[in-house]
Amino acid sequence: MSDADFPDELCRFIEDTIPTIETAELLLCLARHPEREWSPEELAHEIRPTVITEAAARKSLALFSARGLVVEKQGDRVRFNPSSADGAIRALAKAYNERPVTLIRWIYSLKEKKIQSFADAFKIKKD
Repeated sequence: MSDADFPDELCRFIEDTIPTIETAELLLCLARHPEREWSPEELAHEIRPTVITEAAARKSLALFSARGLVVEKQGDRVRFNPSSADGAIRALAKAYNERPVTLIRWIYSLKEKKIQSFADAFKIKKD
């Protein structure tokens, strides 16, 4: 279990695939409407009041495409692709609905850990 006490499968999925809460919201929107094809602009508009730009939506969709979570369609559109990550996505939806504050804090803490790790790489070590 993680610090947030989420299932290990969900923790690994978030660490590998979900850099921001906005990315999580995009993925959950896609999963709620698996039959629909979306443009980045439509997705950015759909998840309001969350503020996400079309460029950020494109970046998230590129990540999802690389992970096999979406299928690219004609003309800059995508559709959700249920995959081996289906269990993790269901767990993400459950955490988002039942423990949103814990989930949001945990996602942001992962980002902070990555930034700290990067900063630590530049520290001068004493012999």
